[in-house]
Amino acid sequence: MPSTAYTLRHPLTAQRPSHWNMHARYAFCRPAEPLWLPAHTWLLGLPDSADSRSAPAHYRLADGSVVFLEAPLTAEQAEPLTDPQAVAALTAYRPLEEAVLADWGLQVEQIDSIAPFRLIQCPLCGGTAFTTVGFAQVWCDGCYAQFSLRPTAGDPGFVVDCTWLHYDPDQAHYLLPRSDDLLLTMVFKDSGNPLDLTHSRHCHRDDCTAAEIALTDGQDSPLRAGLHACPIGDVYDWSFYGHVPTFTNRSTERQHQLVWPDKRPSQSWPAAATVRVSGLPRAEQQALQLAATLLVEHAPPGHYRESVRTTLTEVAARPTHAPYLPYRSPWPQRKHLQSGEKYLLYRWLVADSSDCQTAHPLWLVVTSLGQSPHGDRWLVVRDNLCPHCGQPVTAAEMATAVDEKRPWAAPHGACRESWQRHGWQPTLFGREK
Repeated sequence: MPSTAYTLRHPLTAQRPSHWNMHARYAFCRPAEPLWLPAHTWLLGLPDSADSRSAPAHYRLADGSVVFLEAPLTAEQAEPLTDPQAVAALTAYRPLEEAVLADWGLQVEQIDSIAPFRLIQCPLCGGTAFTTVGFAQVWCDGCYAQFSLRPTAGDPGFVVDCTWLHYDPDQAHYLLPRSDDLLLTMVFKDSGNPLDLTHSRHCHRDDCTAAEIALTDGQDSPLRAGLHACPIGDVYDWSFYGHVPTFTNRSTERQHQLVWPDKRPSQSWPAAATVRVSGLPRAEQQALQLAATLLVEHAPPGHYRESVRTTLTEVAARPTHAPYLPYRSPWPQRKHLQSGEKYLLYRWLVADSSDCQTAHPLWLVVTSLGQSPHGDRWLVVRDNLCPHCGQPVTAAEMATAVDEKRPWAAPHGACRESWQRHGWQPTLFGREK
């Protein structure tokens, strides 16, 4: 039969194909089920599988569903569909997964064989109507970072928030403590359509011509490579901010061990990337500090007294709540990494401000040493990323004098006041030495 579109002469029973769907640790199987097809049903033959001798024949129906038969249709079962409009309609159909990938750039995956939002009701109001705004929550198929969309403050465009509570660090360039209180945000606004790869009179770049339009390279921007650069408006790179994860977060983490090349003791991570908070009001902190002082004055000397005093003093000095990580805190760019390297968020430099405690992230560059009974082992390759601006600090830059009247003129000149306040200096080993 020369045509790939058919109309049935007689009724027959086909099968809906079984379907496996896998995502991270989860999977479900939708079993095959019979489907009765009446006479005059339209079927569009789909391309044969790689092994056409053993694979069943698949067809698409007019409603878009796919069925299979144990053997291809014969002339006795069906005749070619010749109506040009019917054939055009069948061949123009795109399944949801294909349409969303082409139009939105997203892969569609199901969580279960039955749509959850057709089963549940809202736990707060009892409602049964649910809405999604343009696939406003998405996850990365590579590392499973999660993304949410929201509007700008009135300008055309969008804001993207990225969180990583369930991400896979093995597939990422960053080792981060898992936390609900940290996120990345980028803004895209006042732009044309960078997916339109045609040159026009509005193109403003010298390197954009009708023969070869200017494309993004994906290196210095949160946007991917291969987009038309001219229509792009305002793009604000990923901004890192939120609240520092507390010590209780670490119980959900995979444990890692940091190994230093200068023979300092190894450290457990992510414990190093959390802070202990007391949750105590200021009056109770002062009471603990007073108790520590009275203990020294009135208790007999000895190891017990010193141990209790040290504990009381340490608890009294803890932040009352998680320090705040200001908007646009340093987020190092992955293009600076060598093969096999990752950025690791090592610890936080905490300082008192006028109304709260703020923090700066301290990043390391690490490479894997494999696994041990105590967890994954990581060798620290570089410890010279400035906690104030996030850029690497080299020995040559450290040797450059800083003019107190013009500190910004020297490399990291404006950063050094922050270094002094936190007592930080770059450790110059490895290839930056």
